[in-house]
Amino acid sequence: MRPEHLHRLAVLAEIADTGSLSATARRLGVVKSSISHHVSELERDVGAKVLHRSGRGVALTAVGEALAKHGRAIVKEAADAVIAAKEAEAPRGTLRISMPAGIADASLIPMLAAFLDRYPAISIEAVATDQILDLVAEQIDVAFRIGGVDDGPFIARGLTRDRNIFVAAPAYIERAPRIAIPADLARHPLLGFAAFGKRQTFQLEGRDGARAEVEMTCRVTTTSGLAIKHWASAGAGIARFPDKAVRDDLRSGRLVNVLPGYTNPHPPLSVVYMPERFRPANVRRLIEHAVAFFDREDGNN
Repeated sequence: MRPEHLHRLAVLAEIADTGSLSATARRLGVVKSSISHHVSELERDVGAKVLHRSGRGVALTAVGEALAKHGRAIVKEAADAVIAAKEAEAPRGTLRISMPAGIADASLIPMLAAFLDRYPAISIEAVATDQILDLVAEQIDVAFRIGGVDDGPFIARGLTRDRNIFVAAPAYIERAPRIAIPADLARHPLLGFAAFGKRQTFQLEGRDGARAEVEMTCRVTTTSGLAIKHWASAGAGIARFPDKAVRDDLRSGRLVNVLPGYTNPHPPLSVVYMPERFRPANVRRLIEHAVAFFDREDGNN
């Protein structure tokens, strides 16, 4: 059956409900002649009259009644399909995401936690890895990546451009050698990300534009950003974090900025996703939430 046949049956079902060609035209938002045309074409298709016309309106023939019954079923199926599609777009289900292994935990986990709080029926399957995964092959809905994003068949949208600071627990600062200039950092143990090695070199920039380079040796290395924060809070050494990631810790006094006059560039964080024409609603929700979340974070600077 061709699409126009289905449409004509649906029109006949409307005529059966209204009892009038004019009323049907008004309900469907078309001219009366269009309704008459559909009726004529339907009668030609089936080779029988479907309506009796009179001065008081129209009445369906026996053939028309049988066809109208099918037309009502078609209309109901179409309405049910639309409802099902809307329900499928409802905020529930599972999102599969990829994110760096620990290095962005302090920024991403609060954002994702806020997303889950906003949409209680959505769950997240997070793949924590430093590898750049193929979104299609690995069935990744949304990827969060740090640093440069290579060209590819995807969309990359920047979320943050932070500055790193060096922090430690007040108890550590009280007993450790004094830190007044960048070179002093070299005498302190670093709590670092395993991906960057045991010895790590940093470029620092002062508020006055002065630049310095310092190499630090890791006392602890891990893949978890949250673990590094806990190690730092426990007084095990100095950690390097984006300033936004430790804002609350600085305000509460759990951590202090050990070199307030200097910062270290932090690679940008981006959200990466496929350029689908009809993007799944949950993917769209997460992207919009992430952008808004970090925009608010920037606004709090």
